[in-house]
Amino acid sequence: MSDLHVIVMDMDGTLLNDNKEVSEYTKNVLRRQKEKGMKIGIASGRPILGVRRTVENLGLSDIIQFMVASNGAELYDVSDGEERGFFKLDVNTIFEIIDTYKHFDLNHYVYQGGDCYAVRNDSTIERAAKNNFLGIHLCDMRKEVTTPQSKLVLSTPPEKMSDVEKFYEAHKSEKYRAFKSQTDMFEFVHPELSKVYGIKYYCEKYGYDISKVIAFGDTTNDLEMVDECGVGVCMCNGTDDVKSVADIITEFSNDDDGLAKELEKLL
Repeated sequence: MSDLHVIVMDMDGTLLNDNKEVSEYTKNVLRRQKEKGMKIGIASGRPILGVRRTVENLGLSDIIQFMVASNGAELYDVSDGEERGFFKLDVNTIFEIIDTYKHFDLNHYVYQGGDCYAVRNDSTIERAAKNNFLGIHLCDMRKEVTTPQSKLVLSTPPEKMSDVEKFYEAHKSEKYRAFKSQTDMFEFVHPELSKVYGIKYYCEKYGYDISKVIAFGDTTNDLEMVDECGVGVCMCNGTDDVKSVADIITEFSNDDDGLAKELEKLL
């Protein structure tokens, strides 16, 4: 597969193991690919500030050349420092969603500045804040969330996730789309947005077609990039919907360097 020029990877469940770490073996595999001339990037549901802090904290700063964050709503090009924002949810839509799903009694939050803005705290928000090196700001969101946001997250206990997904399918809106991003996170974004949007922008900037990209993911918010990139790889620990569109399913999981081992086989 020598005609591939870009490697893009989801973070949680894909590049990172379940302890939110990246092994030295995986780092070295990625460094060798970069030395060969491959462009290497992240495509995450995490906010851009969280992605940048995580990349630095994990010792990946010498490897990662671009970061697509918030499921495609944000882009940071490391080489020239360009930052771009794309489609966001307007404030009225955010609170329309909150009202529509209020009968589930779910906690909801947005990433604003350096904090998670929420009405109340819970373990999902605490984990999201910790993983992204962010604070938690508890507030009346209708008073303090007054600008468009990259996404809205519903903190959804796993036992409620199936019901929330079914409700979404029965009550879709042209104002937004939604998906499960983790076992306890259900996210809403602008209807035109996916990780593919940010990846395409980066590729076009450097003269690459998306067919030259190999993409690694594991869950529903990775579905479009795994489907539309030149080679789509789903982790063996991934969800069935992403596996169904993948060209390749890894032999090893995210806890066993599955991404790096697949790269060594392919490139």
